[in-house]
Amino acid sequence: MFARANSIFGEPDRVEDGLAYLEGSDRAAVEATPGNRGLTTLVDRSAGVIVALSYWDDLAQSSEASLTRAREGAVLAARGDLVVESFEVQAHEGTLAGVPDAAVRLTRFWIEAAKVAAGLALLRDQLLSRLRSGHGFCGAEILHDQGSGSGVLLTMWPGESDAEGVGAVVGEFREQAYRLGMTFPRTESYALVGTSAYVA
Repeated sequence: MFARANSIFGEPDRVEDGLAYLEGSDRAAVEATPGNRGLTTLVDRSAGVIVALSYWDDLAQSSEASLTRAREGAVLAARGDLVVESFEVQAHEGTLAGVPDAAVRLTRFWIEAAKVAAGLALLRDQLLSRLRSGHGFCGAEILHDQGSGSGVLLTMWPGESDAEGVGAVVGEFREQAYRLGMTFPRTESYALVGTSAYVA
């Protein structure tokens, strides 16, 4: 399965307009497209950033003309700029369905091409296991782009207080990750706006 991340860097006072467009026109268009496995929308209201993560059997299915128009409409509504990233889903567990305004942490990582297997194993078997033991853990995803080496460890929590320890846990693994050719450039904080369940 694959993920397409559409990040809109807009104006904070227009972020609600962008979200309204995404949750209306864009969500309906995405979920009606054959091959779609779900859509999750996140927001950092203070920064004016919106992230729409859509999941697909094949990334080509995410490039339908109707979806392109819907994305453009959301960007205009938020008066923002769009950055698009593509990933393969390496791991997925849990769900945030029914947890309004849940806290989401996007920890960015990068792995050297020759060490991808070892780096992803560290994330799955050690770092994620450590986060899983945290109070309130709801779920996680590991997304990675083989071509660029970039990826995202997405973790989900009932509230901000539950998510506060993510940075410290990631910090515990920085030295070990560095030896495996992996770095963690930053962790981004978002609130969940909407999500639809994966279709098996």
